[in-house]
Formats: sequence, C-alpha cells, structure tokens
Amino acid sequence: MRGNGVTARRNEPKERLGEFARRVVRRSFRHFSQEEKAVLRDVDPEPLHQMRVGMRRLRAAAETFGFVVRWPEGAGDRAISRISGRLGRVRDLDVLLAKLSEMEGLDEGVLPALRERRSEAFAGLRRTLRGKRYRALCEGLGQWTQHPVYRTVGALPLRPALPDLLLPLGCRLFLHAGWDAATGEILHDLRKRVKAVRYQAEFFAGLYGKDMADWIAELKTIQDALGGLQDRVVLREAVGAVGPGLDAALAVEEAAFGAWWGPVRERYRDPAFRERIRAMLARPR
Repeated sequence: MRGNGVTARRNEPKERLGEFARRVVRRSFRHFSQEEKAVLRDVDPEPLHQMRVGMRRLRAAAETFGFVVRWPEGAGDRAISRISGRLGRVRDLDVLLAKLSEMEGLDEGVLPALRERRSEAFAGLRRTLRGKRYRALCEGLGQWTQHPVYRTVGALPLRPALPDLLLPLGCRLFLHAGWDAATGEILHDLRKRVKAVRYQAEFFAGLYGKDMADWIAELKTIQDALGGLQDRVVLREAVGAVGPGLDAALAVEEAAFGAWWGPVRERYRDPAFRERIRAMLARPR
C-alpha cells in the first residue's frame, strides 16, 4: 500500500521540530525515488504518477520546513521544481491520452500527434532522471536524511510550534485571489495552492483530530474539481475544433462544475468558516 503522506505520530510528545521535518523529508524522498526504475521502463503510467506525487510532497516539505533545515547543495526548491516539471509534462499527456482514447468522433490525427508529443516529453524526462542534477538531488537528500543539519529553530518542541507553522498556510490559502475571481488561469493557480496546503496539512494530521481529517478530504475534493476544469482547458487546446458531440459533453461537465463551485467559493469566503479553520489549526490535540 502506498503512503498517504501523513507522517505525524501521536506517541512522540517530546519530538523536536527538526526531527519531525526529517521524517517528512525522508518519507517524501522514498516515495519518489523508489519509483525511478519503473518510470524509466515506461510500461505502466502509475509509477510516473506516484513519482510526481512524491516530488510534490517533497516540494511541500521544502516550503513548510525551509526555515528549519539546511538543505544540501543541489537539493533546493529550484532543483525539485525542475524535475517535477518534467514529470508533470509527461503525466498530463498520459491523462489527456487516456481521456481522448475513450472518446468518439475525434480527428484521426489527434491521438498520433499527442503520442508523438508524449514520446518527446518522455525522452526529456529520461535525460533528466539520468542526469547530474537528479543524481545530485538524490545523493544530497540521501546523505541529509542520514546526517541532517538543522537551523536553530530545529531544536524547538514540535507541538507548541504547530500553530505558528500551520496558521500561515491556512491564511495564504484564504487570501488567494481564486476565491474572488473566475478566470481559468487564477483558478489553476488556486488549485496548486490548495494541493500544497493539503499536502502540508497531511504532514501534521496525526497531531490533530477528525476536523483536520475532514478538511483534508475537502481540500482533495476541491483540488480534483479544479483539476478537472484545467483538464478540459488542456483538452480543448489539444484537440482544437472539438466537434458538436465532444463540445456538448464538455459543456455539461462545465455546467456541473459551475453549480458545485458557487457554494464552495462562498463557503471559503465566509469569515465564520475561516475562523473555524484558524481555530482548529491553533489547537492541536
């Protein structure tokens, strides 16, 4: 069974912030690195998906604990982002190809053209995974997880620090322009912010209760719905003139999203709801 990214343990009341960060980074590192060989074989799309998720969790960990740890050379956010981007391009094409393969009435040249794009993207990914930067990232993280180096705040007790860690994450989410705007680009950026906050919240879920678990599940639902919106944008761009049948199907999906999104948007703009989330984040159990 693959891990869900939740790493907090309830029986470590004296754990330090740095020690906790180490466990999160180690778990994220293992999540993506164990998929490397299967990704390079390119037989099944699932390992690539899991490797991308692991890289995203690592990036969320880097954002969350950047002030706690001293990252090894070659293992900072820039390196993680570059590799994650390569994975993302191939994964997005895999999802698009799977969706289009189930549809009828496409121009016969669409799927071969997308498969060619996917082949080119995978060639770039293969070069990346065999390159010096990826090796430096893996070697640096491997050494760091064995011999971690922390900043001064790494010695702080974990539990008293939780509100200071998590409250800014929730506030950044609430302040995102996507709750007040309906443009595709801003909603796409909101999806990325929701996803990052979800991963970050999962790191600490074991130190909170059911309300946190419910909020994480809601964030996952929002992330998936906004992801479907972006998938439809990409699909239209890839196919071009989609034809009346496909256009009607996409219109139904977009109408359903609009009906669902209105109440969700209002919920996240509600001051009382925001205060409940802030109060929950401020009170670990």
